[in-house]
Amino acid sequence: MKELKIDADFGSIMVIVPHQDDEILMTAGVLYQAVKKGLQVRVVMVTNGDCDCPDYTKGRARLRETIAGCRVLGLGEEQLIFLGYADTGMPPEESFVTHLFEERDTSRIYPSHCSGVTYGLEEKPEFHMETWGEHAPYSREMLKADLIQVIETYRPRNIFTTSEFDMHGDHSGLYRFLQEVLAEMGEEDGSLPQVYCGLVHSGAGDDDWPVPDTERFDCPRGFEADTTYQWSDRLILPMPEELQRSAGTRNLKYQALLQYETALEPNAYEFLMAFVKDEEIFWRGCI
Repeated sequence: MKELKIDADFGSIMVIVPHQDDEILMTAGVLYQAVKKGLQVRVVMVTNGDCDCPDYTKGRARLRETIAGCRVLGLGEEQLIFLGYADTGMPPEESFVTHLFEERDTSRIYPSHCSGVTYGLEEKPEFHMETWGEHAPYSREMLKADLIQVIETYRPRNIFTTSEFDMHGDHSGLYRFLQEVLAEMGEEDGSLPQVYCGLVHSGAGDDDWPVPDTERFDCPRGFEADTTYQWSDRLILPMPEELQRSAGTRNLKYQALLQYETALEPNAYEFLMAFVKDEEIFWRGCI
């Protein structure tokens, strides 16, 4: 167990996550402290979180929620990047990102419930539209190309992302995409960011982890048997006073999560708020 310190020498940060609220659950403390230290920060949303919605309403609502949530932590809209891909379900067999990663026909298009191409907000288009002036089809080659382009554009020294051992197929699939992308980028110029992985959905199940109303994270049941991680190898980022549980409803992580109204369903509220602790935890990625 080691302490992770976000100081002025830590370097630029890019948080790359699949869904709106993952960036708060996993890295609210990272983002808040990075802003306070004046570091360059970007948050990249890979999907629009629009699972089961037949139109753009849910996806666009969630994008606006992430703007509001990140604003609580001091981030401006210009620091957020939307890739605009689909969200089709949590199990790997339903996951959009896992489907794309495992697809060998790289140009095959996987339409979702509401679209076959990337989209963002009318007032803030997705990255591909901003970069190339057109929407990207939902294919493996396009998602991979967008990930490469966004990393090459901003060249972060550090990337925070979801773990290959996360039980959500979009979370583990994203890690596998980044592993492939960064390996190829490293072969070209040898310069790679440090990768940190966080856990949102553990093998213990969302009903059992994280344990609510505690100051620290405990080791999920079966964690070391089901992953290559050791609990003792975790990196702990202590929360500043404004994000500690003792701050109660004034806690900025709590306040940020309240902005995600579409995610705060009765059966999800306790799970989301269980991430409000006096620490955030990560493992170094093996990329």
